[in-house]
Amino acid sequence: MAEALNIKDLFQMIKKRIVLIIIFTTLLTAMTGIVSFFILSPVYQASTQILVNQSKEKSELYNVGEIQTNIQLIETYSEIIKSPMMLEKVKERLNLDISNSALSEQIKIVSNGNSQIFTIKVEGADPKIAVSVASAITDIFQDEIKTLMNVDNVNVLSKANIGDNSSPIKPNPIMNTIVACFAGLIISLILTFMIEFFDKTIKVESDIEEHLKIPMLGIVNLIENKKKRKLKICNQNLKR
Repeated sequence: MAEALNIKDLFQMIKKRIVLIIIFTTLLTAMTGIVSFFILSPVYQASTQILVNQSKEKSELYNVGEIQTNIQLIETYSEIIKSPMMLEKVKERLNLDISNSALSEQIKIVSNGNSQIFTIKVEGADPKIAVSVASAITDIFQDEIKTLMNVDNVNVLSKANIGDNSSPIKPNPIMNTIVACFAGLIISLILTFMIEFFDKTIKVESDIEEHLKIPMLGIVNLIENKKKRKLKICNQNLKR
C-alpha cells in the first residue's frame, strides 16, 4: 500500500466496491429528491425597484456630487426599510401575525454600488402575501422618507405583481437531485479509497514483503484440490 496506486489499481478498487458506490449514491439522490419535491415548502419572491433621485426642473443639470450623495443614501434607506418602525407599519397595514425579526429576514435590499437604483425583494411561502408586503413597504417608505429625511428623492420604477411570481425561486428539486447524485458519487468514492487504504489484510504477494520486511523467495501454489480431483476422476474411470 505504500507504493503509488496506478490507474489499474484504482479501477480495481472501484470494481470491488461498485455495489457500495451504487447503493450510497442512489440512496442520497432519492432522499434529496423526496425532501425537495415533497417536504420542503416552496418559496416565492416579489420585488420592486426604487430610484433615488431628486426631482429637477428641465433647465437644471445633473450634479455629480448630488448623484454620489443619492448613491450613498441607499445604505441609509436600506436600514430604514428594515427598521422596527417600518416593519410595524407594514404588519399593521396587512394585519400580519409575524415577528419583526421573521419579517426582516424575508426582506432583502439589493443595490449596485454605482447605481442610484436599488431593489426590494420579499420572499414568502405565499406569492400574494410576498407581493402585498413588497407593495406595502414601497408605499410606506415613500411616504415616511419625506418626513424622516426631509427629502423627496424616491421614485418607484417597478411595482410588484402576481404575474412575475407564479413560480417559486426555491427549492429547485431537479438541481438539488443532480447535485446530490454527484455528491453521493464523490463521497462513495472517497469512502472506497479510505476503506482500501486502512485495510491491512494481505491480498497479494507484495503485501507480504511490505508487512514482514523480508524478501520473498518463492510462491507455493495451491494444487492439492486439483490433484485430488484428478485422482478421483481416474478412480472412477478404472471402476468402469
